[in-house]
Amino acid sequence: MLPLVCRGLVWTAEKLVPASARDEWREEYSGQLWQWTLEAAIAGTGDSRFALKAHTRRAMRSALRARFCAEQFGAPALCLGAGVAVILLLAVFSGGFRVLRHVTRALSYRDPQQVVVLAQGPPFFGIRLGFRDREAEVFRAHAKSLEGVATYMWSATVFQSERGYREVVAAETSPQFFNVLGVGPSFGSGLEGPDTFLASYDFWKSHLGASRAAVGERFEIGGRSLRLTGVMPRSFSFLSEPIAVWTAASAEPLVDRRRWQLALRGAVARLRPGVSQDAAEKELRQLLVDAHLARPNFYVRATPIADLVYRPARSYALDLLLSSSLILLWAGFNIFRDRKYGISWRMTGRFWGFFVVKTMLPLIALFLFVFEFGGVTQLGATGGVRPGSGPLGTWFFYSGIVMILIWALRDQPGRCRVCLRHMRQPLRIGVPGQVMCPRGHGSVYTTASVLGADLSDRWMGFP
Repeated sequence: MLPLVCRGLVWTAEKLVPASARDEWREEYSGQLWQWTLEAAIAGTGDSRFALKAHTRRAMRSALRARFCAEQFGAPALCLGAGVAVILLLAVFSGGFRVLRHVTRALSYRDPQQVVVLAQGPPFFGIRLGFRDREAEVFRAHAKSLEGVATYMWSATVFQSERGYREVVAAETSPQFFNVLGVGPSFGSGLEGPDTFLASYDFWKSHLGASRAAVGERFEIGGRSLRLTGVMPRSFSFLSEPIAVWTAASAEPLVDRRRWQLALRGAVARLRPGVSQDAAEKELRQLLVDAHLARPNFYVRATPIADLVYRPARSYALDLLLSSSLILLWAGFNIFRDRKYGISWRMTGRFWGFFVVKTMLPLIALFLFVFEFGGVTQLGATGGVRPGSGPLGTWFFYSGIVMILIWALRDQPGRCRVCLRHMRQPLRIGVPGQVMCPRGHGSVYTTASVLGADLSDRWMGFP
């Protein structure tokens, strides 16, 4: 049994060896010595079984080293291909970079620069709280700086269809909500009462079969039978939440006085032309004071909705741009240094161009991963960052940038200037710190070389 197993392992090992090295491998591990060892084991000669197992182990190790050698993993095509493959996988699993598309497309509101999200809270820690219905009514009735104000709140609910129950996000809005935003359904009509709802374009397409005949029909949402009155435009979105359905707001829930925050709703308003954010904030705060609804040490904030939606994209894009600038500056500095040493434009441009591309690919992949799966763009109902999402994603992003830059800077000096493959230190010649191209293109002395800094990282091509 053992000879049969060993024969199968050696045969498998032979298939693993690259074709260019297979003849040499056969001569050493499946030649005459292998046949003698195998025949002796079959005949039951003493100690032959140990020799057979030892020979098989050596053959397997040699085949694996030949197939999975460092030279193959150091190929430039593998390095760049891995980066491209990661980006393609992210595109597939994120649905075509859905979050990035959401935060980069233009807002579909009328004069979006006039639309602000209202919030209140203490001046510290960036806390953003909503308003109770009676506070929003004070703004609606007495604010001179606002054209209109509306409240909203979203939560997860269940949609029942022929395919079963699906969890979706539903938003409750006051009657003025869509007028404040300056947008309406692409077809159908607006909300017509507490038993009606509007569908987002994506929800209508994926759950209602993209059928215009669905308008007017009733569907069970959150245990209630609601009639679909219209479908919002494809470009419509609100803050960062993928809201599927929009319904009319119900009455404010009764809560204990000590848990007043459970009754708060988000508020969105439209500033009158020529009114600044500061002026609106001061007026709204004073209205709450006059109505005896103001809370001690609370301020009212009116933040442009565009700032809340686009701020994460701008912040992370700026970080990516700064990282890219550092990479280009480092590549430019090394091109200048290599030219001073007499290396041709073609060689140094190709070498450091590879450095830029191989570093940018994982940086872009990191940027896309954090955006699509890190929750850095997820906002609360009042526009605040959700606890545990933004800080965690930020830490992961900056840590990833540092690790990618360290890897790229440590990897590049050990690559051949001609074929861009990883070089390795000669086994019998050379000095400590010298690495040589496995294809014989040249060598370089690393910073660990005993020859000193004058020759460190200097390329020496072979004739």
